[in-house]
Amino acid sequence: MSRSGASSRPERPGAASAATATASGEPADGAPTVDDRRVLVVTGLGHKNERHYGPLADVAGETTMVCLDPTGDLESARTVRVPEIGPRPVRVLFLFVLALYEGYRNDYDAVASISLVPYGCYALALKALYGYPAHLGIIGIDLDHHAEQWYGPVPRWLFRRFDAVSVPGTSHAERLVRFGVPPARIERLTNAIDVDTYRPPARAVETDYEFVWIGRFSAEKDPLRFVDALAELEAADREFRAVMVGDGPLRSAVVDELAARGLADRVDCPGWVDEPLEYYRRSATFVLTSERDALPLVMLEAMATGLPAVVPPVGSIPDIVTDGENGLVVADREPTTIAAAMARCLDDPEFRRSLGANAAAVRSDVSLERASEDWRRILAALER
Repeated sequence: MSRSGASSRPERPGAASAATATASGEPADGAPTVDDRRVLVVTGLGHKNERHYGPLADVAGETTMVCLDPTGDLESARTVRVPEIGPRPVRVLFLFVLALYEGYRNDYDAVASISLVPYGCYALALKALYGYPAHLGIIGIDLDHHAEQWYGPVPRWLFRRFDAVSVPGTSHAERLVRFGVPPARIERLTNAIDVDTYRPPARAVETDYEFVWIGRFSAEKDPLRFVDALAELEAADREFRAVMVGDGPLRSAVVDELAARGLADRVDCPGWVDEPLEYYRRSATFVLTSERDALPLVMLEAMATGLPAVVPPVGSIPDIVTDGENGLVVADREPTTIAAAMARCLDDPEFRRSLGANAAAVRSDVSLERASEDWRRILAALER
């Protein structure tokens, strides 16, 4: 079989027009079902592979993952690992070589990726060479950074080359449409969590912290803004304890700022933890201070555990958090505004508990099963 380009490939079984499959993945006119389709995944997500691609592997006929840093094999997928050779940039390039070889030696019905650079670009290369319909899962940096830089016309042009683009929520879909991506190619992909793990405790527990902040200590997550909000509460003589979980380039600056504000004895910084469930269970309110975000998993985990969320209206967060119902959406990211919402949770424990009870209902919308349904629809869309 010639592999010189898409035009030289024989027609793949099931690769037909929109008439061959419905949006739910059901076959038409004898076309193969989603359950028969073979999907090639190009990924560097590491420990996130199971969460993001496990639901895909559960519905596709066969899933092969060319992985940069796999932390564990998916039972329902075959894994092709990049050897431990040289520094990470070399391994990222070698990932492309392995994906090209895998696409050459086997025939697939689609190629899936999450994050435009470099994995989405690799998927488009496989589409150009072998004719595979290509999927891109949008993450925050794709739209909030790459699409807005001086080179923004290039990623915006690349978005339009994909056969299906999945987004976590409404705001990202609207921006893609503005960039010229046809609405028929845009699909919703649940940012899924394990709802069996993240659930409210069976009985009431004593909390150690009034507020929990979890994330990467980096500029886009803006942990220093959380410190500023805590300082506002301190200045108002409010009693509280807080915990900031995570690591990153700003961690030293955060620790120094906590000391400078006299907050070091009221705020714990345990560093990076693989499983933050303990801190959700030990806290009363989750706080997010991100300058940009898509639909943060830590927020979904906290809400599923029964915590109200104090959040800014960035990314697709307003799709999930309704102000005064299951959380508090602050009008802006000013420390005084965030602190006022936090103070409301301190002053009205019954209101806070009501928000938390409603927040736990998010579990029905962000389950792995819901993500599998989304992938089934995406695979059907790739046949259109």
